[in-house]
Amino acid sequence: MKALQRLFERIQAFVGNRDPLVEEANWVAFTVGTHLPLWPLYIWWAAGPQAWPTSIWTITSTPFFLAVPFISRRDGYWGRVAMVVVGTGNTVLTRWVLGPGCGTELFYAPCAVLGAILFRRSERWSMIILSSLPLFVFTVASGYSGSGLHHYDEKSAHGIFTLNLISVSVLVTAYGWLQGVSYKRMET
Repeated sequence: MKALQRLFERIQAFVGNRDPLVEEANWVAFTVGTHLPLWPLYIWWAAGPQAWPTSIWTITSTPFFLAVPFISRRDGYWGRVAMVVVGTGNTVLTRWVLGPGCGTELFYAPCAVLGAILFRRSERWSMIILSSLPLFVFTVASGYSGSGLHHYDEKSAHGIFTLNLISVSVLVTAYGWLQGVSYKRMET
């Protein structure tokens, strides 16, 4: 039990910040960054062994997510910006890897939500630009209908789509929980 407590204390020290919104961005970055290495297994579970060779590419954004808390230590504003940009970039990459029809585009929504919730009223222009960035990228990328690195049959693509839909729902729910904690800290 003490080892688990020490692990949590180390994680808290890594993501913690006096600014609740910066800490929120750090928690999201840490959570996504530590789950990305498992993503090929999730895709394999959803689409079968055919997904294995190309799904490995989905982990390449891991270091960028894990860099967000380091950026935040230097400048909390730029850490929050990095979180939205890295999330949007990861969505572009993963869409290229998995191809159309797998629901990867759904991840633009949580990126837009982050752009809206990670910035204060005094940072309105940042909020507008960063919440619009994923939607802009989605619009531009939707004109590109190229196939992904691997072509999935309809059943496999549907399995990955379902996985992505569940993942997006979990992310947005987690944002709500984190936002509640942030608001509570900002009130005190």
